[in-house]
Amino acid sequence: MDDIIIECSEMTSEDSANHYLEDLFGWPEDSINDSSALLDLLSSIAEPCEITFEDVDLLEINLGDYGEEILDAFEQAEGNNDNIKLV
Repeated sequence: MDDIIIECSEMTSEDSANHYLEDLFGWPEDSINDSSALLDLLSSIAEPCEITFEDVDLLEINLGDYGEEILDAFEQAEGNNDNIKLV
């Protein structure tokens, strides 16, 4: 099982958040353009992983509504994909 740590301090804008997540998960560049695309990619994860958000309060501070959409996408993906566990 992979342990993935998401450093929320690395996401200071929508664009930087999308690129950070693409790099972290090894997804193609520009594959995330909104939270729906993020949810689609998360739903396709085929290997079990535990995902931890570090400094999660920075998502809302830095990204506002988009930070909430990111968290919602991860929570929805956890509910839809048995390979994802948020810790």
